[in-house]
Amino acid sequence: MDGFTKEIEAIAETGIKGNVLRQAYEKEVRDLSSLPEKLAADGLSEEEIARQMHERRRELGRQYKEAAPPLFREYIYAAAAAKYGDPPGPTFEMLRQKKSCREIIVSASRPIRDLDDRLTIESFRAWYSKRKGNDPSTM
Repeated sequence: MDGFTKEIEAIAETGIKGNVLRQAYEKEVRDLSSLPEKLAADGLSEEEIARQMHERRRELGRQYKEAAPPLFREYIYAAAAAKYGDPPGPTFEMLRQKKSCREIIVSASRPIRDLDDRLTIESFRAWYSKRKGNDPSTM
């Protein structure tokens, strides 16, 4: 069994949101919700808090992506680059074009709800097939 088959079978067992690694990541993301109050008590401005929350969320994402199986990790980075133009995801400046600092603070501790709609087994298969130059229907 090749690496792709092993990875896709493991993901298919639980789905992406049900994966143990994903659940641990989401817990750590939710745990960020206690941080803004502490940062405000330390005297940070709303923008400084938003920047720190964004950086911490981005770092959590990096750590968990690095722990993902290699091909799936590559797919996640490719999907983020296609959506945001940056493999780790949106930069703070990108978020500020659409969100207030308050919205960034709140969203930094809220996991993506529709992840299984955004990263699917079918799109992983299609990405891998394109990467290998194969027809996805034969996989």
